[in-house]
Amino acid sequence: GVTIAAKIAPFFTQYPLLAPHADTISMVLVVFIITYVSIVIGELVPKTIALNNPERVAKVVAIPILYFSKAFHPFVSLLSKSTNQLSKLIGIHKKADVVSEMELRSMIKVASMQGVIEKEQDIIHERVFYFSDKRAKHLMTHRTDVDWIDVNDPQPTIINEILNSRHSKLIACEDSLDNFVGIITVKEVLVEMLHHRDFSLKQFALEPLIVPSTIRAQRVLDLFKKKQQYIAIVVDEYGNFEGIITLHDIIENLVGDIPQEDEQIEPDIFIREDNSALVSGDASIELMSQFIEDFVIDFDEIDYSTIAGFVLANINKIPQLGDKFEYEDLIFEIIDLDGNRIDKVLIIKKQK
Repeated sequence: GVTIAAKIAPFFTQYPLLAPHADTISMVLVVFIITYVSIVIGELVPKTIALNNPERVAKVVAIPILYFSKAFHPFVSLLSKSTNQLSKLIGIHKKADVVSEMELRSMIKVASMQGVIEKEQDIIHERVFYFSDKRAKHLMTHRTDVDWIDVNDPQPTIINEILNSRHSKLIACEDSLDNFVGIITVKEVLVEMLHHRDFSLKQFALEPLIVPSTIRAQRVLDLFKKKQQYIAIVVDEYGNFEGIITLHDIIENLVGDIPQEDEQIEPDIFIREDNSALVSGDASIELMSQFIEDFVIDFDEIDYSTIAGFVLANINKIPQLGDKFEYEDLIFEIIDLDGNRIDKVLIIKKQK
């Protein structure tokens, strides 16, 4: 660089204003040119070639790198061991190179954005990560939405309720959900009805699988496989009925809504012309990642699993039509209620 600068310097001495600084200018210019060439030709271009033709480049450089690494292995090993020993002497211990969950999720997200994996695969991966954190209370059907039959009702009432139900299994209770007797299979009851016999629902009630609301979702799946039962009653710490969780709930949590035959499902989210979003209150809280890129949910810290629960946690009062709050760069507004239940939420992105 100094030699080249010495040859360039006479060029600048021709100009009176530059002559006093000819050596400095020529040196700076040479350093700039060498740096530019080394970065572009020595680093950026080779990287671009390797990224565009990874397999071909790998085949070409693999053998030279192998011999190079073997030749310098003794020196590298000596330096590494010396560094580790000195680090231990001053109380610094080497940490294992472990990829964290957040790093893995970021890599999958980048792979999806670059088209390496499909968007649907990215969504399923994200659901799998969240599934390991969820508990039964996050996946269950809440008691307010559970169809059940009172075993003390008259037989005509029981038959009518069974015929109007679209479920293959129902919860049998005495007077209230908290006094559950068991789970009945609708088909068995219907077969008994065809024979015109008097019957008691209690004789069809199977002992239910009971799980606490705080049990991990993965543990529920393991119990389903072990017990060969695919529906469980979820109870709180006092034994009160909170809801039910089924194998269908777990599968839907991993792959999305699976509508049953003749079941009409409204989309959880509707994007309007002004780019605001109309979201169902029953939609999963995971949907928030569509609005906030780095939105992270800690299911160990929250008791809700829906957008409605998220809204209630932020307004911290009985919801009313028109209630609003801001979260990061989003505005949430309750636009539809069913009693005290949040049915629809409008999400608007704030103008920057």
